[in-house]
Amino acid sequence: MLFNSVHFFIFAPIVFLVYFQLPLRWQRIWLFICSIYFYAVFKVPFVALLLFSIFWTYACMVGIQRQKDRGKSATPFLTLAIIGNLSLLFVFKYLDFFIRALNSFAGYEVCDPAYMEPVGFIVPMGISFFTLQAISAAWDQYREVIEKPKSGYRFGLYLGFFPQLVAGPIIRARDLIDQFETRHTFNLEDFRLGMQRLTMGVFKKTFIADQLGPYVDQVYASPMDYSSGSLWIAIILHSIQIYCDFSGYSDIAIGTARILGFRVPENFDRPFFSTSMTEFWRRWHISFSSWLRDYLYIPLGGSRVGVARAYINVFMVMAVSGLWHGADWNFLLWGGIHGVFMIGERYLFSFASIKSAFDRIPDPIRILYTFTVFTIAVLFFRARPVPELGESVSVGNYIFANLFTFRDGISPIFPASIVGLAAVLFLIEAIQVYKPGWLENHPSVQSPLLQISVIGAVLGIAFILYSVTVSQQFIYFQF
Repeated sequence: MLFNSVHFFIFAPIVFLVYFQLPLRWQRIWLFICSIYFYAVFKVPFVALLLFSIFWTYACMVGIQRQKDRGKSATPFLTLAIIGNLSLLFVFKYLDFFIRALNSFAGYEVCDPAYMEPVGFIVPMGISFFTLQAISAAWDQYREVIEKPKSGYRFGLYLGFFPQLVAGPIIRARDLIDQFETRHTFNLEDFRLGMQRLTMGVFKKTFIADQLGPYVDQVYASPMDYSSGSLWIAIILHSIQIYCDFSGYSDIAIGTARILGFRVPENFDRPFFSTSMTEFWRRWHISFSSWLRDYLYIPLGGSRVGVARAYINVFMVMAVSGLWHGADWNFLLWGGIHGVFMIGERYLFSFASIKSAFDRIPDPIRILYTFTVFTIAVLFFRARPVPELGESVSVGNYIFANLFTFRDGISPIFPASIVGLAAVLFLIEAIQVYKPGWLENHPSVQSPLLQISVIGAVLGIAFILYSVTVSQQFIYFQF
């Protein structure tokens, strides 16, 4: 079910109204049923994969607990939990990429007898998110950070909790499971803050990201026809689009959970105000970045190993980040570019004189540097095959090369109002960064009448749009 749909606008109030009338046990059952329904709306067969991850992981967690109670090694059950979830991810997301890579490396053409046909599986919604969440739960239990959930359906509720099921945040078990042990009653402050957050997410997604999408898509579909200036505009608009799309989803997820009484960790912290790429990855997709740090970077040795090995670890983590986003070479290249810049910053900043000089550079220049690196890297992330140019990486290389040729071409025409709305968003974020607490405490901004008017206007217009147009899927649903 899409957050940006009439279906959700009907579904969510029903969930809220029923939920607050139930005793604790039935609140959990109701949420689990609603979460399964929410996921089944996309494609009913996908539910089987979610249920497999739930029951497989929970069975492994039971095994881990029993082994620990007997004083024996629980490693085999942790290994099974990891292998089971990664196998699910590999088969449905990476198998075709692996087959294509083997054909390419072996030089097989379609007409060759040894050529392997891709299977053609559809990537299930949210599979990259709930499998990582399942792995982290089993790992945390193994490390005794959490205890085994009290029941399988409690664990299923954690893994399938509908606000964040499809595109995160990737919530740690320690941050959510215990919240299911308390009966939640309607709280006006939670409702107010949840509606504010939900509305901001709808604003980002519907009023900015979805409006920028058509102009970005037309340039990426035929980059040969556009001028260098138009290519620059397209990649800049795409950076804004993907941020508003993904952070918009996170805002709706956090807001929906807050209305229900749950606290979901932040996933974005105004990343376009970062002053380095290292800082950027502490602010962008925080739940995924921290997952990579705790379950990949640190187990690889982190920074405790030699300098060269630590750099390799950083690059490997960013390469995995790229492949996690998509099964294609352009995603690997995107991750590699980020890895190179993060390694470069770590090396240069190890010299106190360079770090001191960098810190003295005005914030706007350092922010521009970070945004430019992200924007150029993400053009490869967005690139898709174009018949005249070839595969995704070739398209990305073509766009990158022609950013600097000052060539002529056509220019996309887009309403200035979209840029104006984006400017309003980033003005709000700038105030939050440089005047913390000002918006939260300013009397006029906190006026109940103003808040109700803004929330009503945004959600009312959005509801009308969802009623008369086809809702645009969130970008991260494909990952």
